Amino acid sequence: MSGIRSDFDSSPLFFLTTTAAQRKHLFRRDIIKNILTESLCYMQTQKWIRLYVFVIMPNHIHFIARFDVDHPPSSVIREFKKHTAKQIIRQFQAERNKQSLLLLRLLARDVPGQLHKVWQQGYDSRMIYLSDFLRQKATYIHNNPCQPQWLLVQRPEEYTWSSARYYLLGIPPIIPVYDVRELWV
Repeated sequence: MSGIRSDFDSSPLFFLTTTAAQRKHLFRRDIIKNILTESLCYMQTQKWIRLYVFVIMPNHIHFIARFDVDHPPSSVIREFKKHTAKQIIRQFQAERNKQSLLLLRLLARDVPGQLHKVWQQGYDSRMIYLSDFLRQKATYIHNNPCQPQWLLVQRPEEYTWSSARYYLLGIPPIIPVYDVRELWV
């Protein structure tokens, strides 16, 4: 198996997934996806992360990133979820979307002191050591919208809410990314 090129930043890359509460499809609408992309952009402009690959799905988000030493994955994901939850709730309130707000209240009913719940507790994080694993996860992320359970698009590059267009067609994605191919041996 191949390793990641040694002439680049040696801090680890992570493959991360975080999911909506009870896997509800809270992120279907573009206005909600925009909240998630704007938060990822903010984290990148603040130099908390270096984003390489991403996809925003109806009920979860996957991405590959490198984290600043002062902003480990746990704190970045916590801030991401906290900020985006507030923004999503505000969006539903501004729309007077009583159905969605009721759902978020029902999702929070077993959480003491919490009125609304957007995100599932925790997140999945896998450190990437080998370029074969990196390629596998990047491909998985980009193909996610085409999977039979989703069928959001026929081809990965058709999905706007992903970095696939950049990698497959050279079209800038909705969020600027660093080219992960530079890390492959």
